[in-house]
Amino acid sequence: MQQKRSTILHPEWGTIIITHNARARRMILRARRDAIYITLPPFATKKDVENALTAHGSKLKEQQSNIPERSIQKRFTIEAESFSLRLQQSPVRSLRLTGSSGAYTLHYPATLNFEDEATQQKLRSAINAALTHRAKETLPARLAQLAAQHNMHYTSCTIRSSHTRWGSCSSRGTISLSSYLVLLPQQLIDYVLRHELCHTVEMNHSPRFWALLDTLCRTSSKALRAELKSYNTLF
Repeated sequence: MQQKRSTILHPEWGTIIITHNARARRMILRARRDAIYITLPPFATKKDVENALTAHGSKLKEQQSNIPERSIQKRFTIEAESFSLRLQQSPVRSLRLTGSSGAYTLHYPATLNFEDEATQQKLRSAINAALTHRAKETLPARLAQLAAQHNMHYTSCTIRSSHTRWGSCSSRGTISLSSYLVLLPQQLIDYVLRHELCHTVEMNHSPRFWALLDTLCRTSSKALRAELKSYNTLF
């Protein structure tokens, strides 16, 4: 998939992250805690964006302010099928991450102030580092396994800390995967990987694409797609 992303600081609506998506058929606006995300189809103009923000900006900002961000405290844990993380007070001077095979411990000093915003940012950065480590450890290998199983081919695989997309595939066959995928059950991870592999054959969401994906999933992909929508990247 060919995409071009840009970030602007709007005087009224704050940070706006715009993605130009060659496959998009309509404009999509989403509110996240860090920004308003807009996906644009090829024919959209700057005027279209301004009109959409005028019409929906207030509602998006309201949604943005209501999105909870879980405060990371001493008893914070993540328990997923292939990823787990816990915090532990240790004789360390600063945050230290240890672990392997998907089980991680984030060590913190007794003097750490969990109420400090800078501390919260450091904790999140450390957790994201663990997610990225696990994603690189598992996702490329699983993608290669599924590609061989289905006799499909891609150029390369990259891991990104994407909050807005579970995965994407470029016209050159480069597949990008979100590190947050490791928070999903394995059947949904496989669904996303198969979805991107299908884009190496069908660079669209045509009936042929969904038929191919149904074949690879050995079931209707609609139910898996609906289940995937219940997950997000907030922790």
